[in-house]
Amino acid sequence: MEGHIQVRKLAQREGYGKHLLFFPSRKNHTQVVCHSTLESDYCVHLEYDPRVIQYVSQPRELQLLINNRQRRYRPDFKVETSELCYYTEVKVNFSELSSRWITTLHAAQETLHRQGLQLVLADLPYIRPAERLRNLKFLYFHSFNVCPDEFGGCLRLLSTLHYPISLRQLLMHPSQVRERAIYRALFERLLNFDHSQRLTLDTPIWGVRDEH
Repeated sequence: MEGHIQVRKLAQREGYGKHLLFFPSRKNHTQVVCHSTLESDYCVHLEYDPRVIQYVSQPRELQLLINNRQRRYRPDFKVETSELCYYTEVKVNFSELSSRWITTLHAAQETLHRQGLQLVLADLPYIRPAERLRNLKFLYFHSFNVCPDEFGGCLRLLSTLHYPISLRQLLMHPSQVRERAIYRALFERLLNFDHSQRLTLDTPIWGVRDEH
């Protein structure tokens, strides 16, 4: 993948002793530093969202004024879309945060609001809803290294099919399109399926213009 980052330099910048994960981002053409598996899973949603152009982890620090005292706060992500820019704080459960953390987040939301920005709160139910995340992670990590010619052949095949069609029929089609190209088409929303159910070989697949 293009644009690999150097892990050692990132570890120095982010601080030794921290549990760092490196998410391979296709949108950013590099690896994104995450401090938890929950943050890494959030990246999958950002990759899947067609509105998101790019994103970074651990963006700029915000200077907050809380009870007449300066307090520094750094959101987990900065996300740029085709229409706006926003920041995200990722936590397992926001209802279990300390009063100090809650006060900090409220102050950050107010500060960003004055700048025409917003702070999005992403928790465990938001990031890991039932089977949806499992499906998206499978499709994302099984759809790397698809060359343009390979993907073009997949798109030509998809334009000739009659839907719905099972994933099994799609993968076993005599045109012999590579699985990774089909998985990329699914991840990029060129094909539809029920995300609330676990993706299997018998899952019905629809074209983007077909009704369920």
